[in-house]
Amino acid sequence: MSFNVSGWGTVVADQTMGFGYIYGNGEDHGAQYAMGKPEGALLDGSSNGNLVSFDPEIFLDVATGAISYAIQIRNNTGSDTSFALTGGGFA
Repeated sequence: MSFNVSGWGTVVADQTMGFGYIYGNGEDHGAQYAMGKPEGALLDGSSNGNLVSFDPEIFLDVATGAISYAIQIRNNTGSDTSFALTGGGFA
């Protein structure tokens, strides 16, 4: 199953940000691959975007059995860049 969530967030110029995401109440969707896809640098789409996604993680909450996911995104431009969260699961 793939996903493409427009307007997920914004990465500040020349910075790295990390964030997590879950499915429903922590459902296990196996190994997931996710990237930040540039939607518009300068927040208005007036310049190019260049994002690098890395360090995928899977977390298990033993008490509840909930699974959550996380990645890091690096903005390699001099402009704040809005992005979509895109990706999918491995078969």
